[in-house]
Formats: sequence, structure tokens, C-alpha cells
Amino acid sequence: MNKKLKITLWTVLIVLIAIQFIPVDRENPKVDVEHDFLVASQAPEQIQHLFKSACYDCHSNETVWPWYAYVAPTSLLVGNHVLEGREHLNFSNWTIYDAEDHPAILKHIKKEISNNAMPLAGYTLLHPEAKLSDEQKVLMTDYIDSLIEKTKIQVEQ
Repeated sequence: MNKKLKITLWTVLIVLIAIQFIPVDRENPKVDVEHDFLVASQAPEQIQHLFKSACYDCHSNETVWPWYAYVAPTSLLVGNHVLEGREHLNFSNWTIYDAEDHPAILKHIKKEISNNAMPLAGYTLLHPEAKLSDEQKVLMTDYIDSLIEKTKIQVEQ
């Protein structure tokens, strides 16, 4: 092995070891079930299962951290994805969001599911159980439509 290649390999190894020490916040904030989307909307069990398997790891305080979330550089990516996901939408805080915003949020969720934007392709590659079939997408979007309709009725009253 030539000297340049040895130096490159040693450098890569040192960098890989060093980045293991970069802290990643993998703490799940406390969950108050009264604020949870699935509880608040009284979702049927099948809908709960779909949302939990396809959405909750990145969009709730109930993230299940896989083994690769503890090994850099993937730990950095996973930690960042979860942080961003919770910032965009956190199902654990559903009732904390302004009720007037719920219809718009629900429409956005429906659009993301319908356009195959969520769950992310990279996530479903590692979590095949999160990949939604066309039938499952219809179940979820129909459920979302029913919630949007409920909010319209409540606003009108």
C-alpha cells in the first residue's frame, strides 16, 4: 500500500472515530397523551397503526431510535431529521396548535401523503413497515378529510 493511501485511510478512520463524540440529542420530550393527535381525534386502531408506523418516528415525541441513530455520521442525520420533523409538525402537541390552524395542517398532511412526499423515501428504505400502500394512503387521507369536515362543522356552530 502506498504512503498516500495509508495516510488517507488513517485520516478517514480518525475522523470517523472523532465524530462519534459529537453529541446528538436523542431525548424524547415527555408525552402528555391529552395533546396527542390520535387521542384527540379518537382515531380508530387501524389509523393509529398507520400514523405510528409512517409518521410518529419523526413527527412526535415518541421516536423509536434505531441502532444506527447511535453511530455517526448517521446519528447526525437522524437527529437532524427528527428535530426538523418535530419543528414542522409534532403530533404529540396537536391540541397545543391553534384549533383554527388544524384544517390547514390537515390539508398539508393529506397533500404530503398523496404526493408521496411523506414518509421520506430514505426512511421507508430502512423501515419498510412505514411504506404506505395506495390503499393505506386512501385510508389515511379519507380519515383526514373526515377530520377537516368535523372542524368545519365545529367552526360553523
